Amino acid sequence: MIRISGANLKERALVRKVEKATFKHLGQKDFFLIDITVVDEDTIKSLNASARGVDKVTDVLSFPCFEKLDLPVDESEFSECDYDGSHVLLGSIMICRKRAEEQAKEYGHSYARELGFLACHGFLHILGFDHIDPEDEKVMIAHQKAIMNAVGLKRD
Repeated sequence: MIRISGANLKERALVRKVEKATFKHLGQKDFFLIDITVVDEDTIKSLNASARGVDKVTDVLSFPCFEKLDLPVDESEFSECDYDGSHVLLGSIMICRKRAEEQAKEYGHSYARELGFLACHGFLHILGFDHIDPEDEKVMIAHQKAIMNAVGLKRD
């Protein structure tokens, strides 16, 4: 389940579609709660500076509640503090709308494709995937490509 703020109806529907495809692709039952906020440039710049020490606008930030999860996981693997009987808070994702719009133009594809990609990228990060190590990056890219293809947002 995701809670989305700062997004219009079309954006919300797209992000929910990507969320469902992400969990289906990973074979993971979705009992998680994820907060997603679409923000402006000033907000994401401030968050990037305070969280990462990088004083500039970025496209997406992810704040996971857990380190890498060994997927698939089930509810029994979480403590009572983490699992409320319905959901486990997995983390939060911030997406900068203006940066997503700019990147869509830069890459020559739709805003929907860029927003979907950034949401997918954020979901994978809060599930513990990363792209710092070249081998981990290959894994993350493969997941992103499969998920984006599944929702019909292929890269041209």
